[in-house]
Amino acid sequence: MDNIDIKIIEMLQKNAREAFATIGKRVQLSAPAVGKRVKQLEEKGVIEGYSLLLNHKKLGITTRVYIVLKIHQSSTLKTAYNQIINLKEVQRCDRITGEDRLQILAFFKGHQDLVTFIERISQYGIPNTSIILEG
Repeated sequence: MDNIDIKIIEMLQKNAREAFATIGKRVQLSAPAVGKRVKQLEEKGVIEGYSLLLNHKKLGITTRVYIVLKIHQSSTLKTAYNQIINLKEVQRCDRITGEDRLQILAFFKGHQDLVTFIERISQYGIPNTSIILEG
């Protein structure tokens, strides 16, 4: 990886849909040359994929929370993780240090949906919920 690859990555991080021609002008390469470099970065695993940035307010999401779930028994940690990571409200689920715990970032259309979610995951452990006020 060289400085040109780094510049390409930086531009794609800002706008994953940026035209290769636009990137090429910035790094002084042709659009096909940029496309070839991007493909190589994908094949090497440097670029793993592309994501979509949503306006959650316009989708009706009013409640965003972090939940730290202290798992009841360490034997259920993997099961809990595999179940929770696939729930539609979950944006991120990480195993964190300390006692067996998961940190969950989840989005909801309202507080009642949050309550239902907490009831659902409580079978795996004790949740500690923090509502995101700004961010």
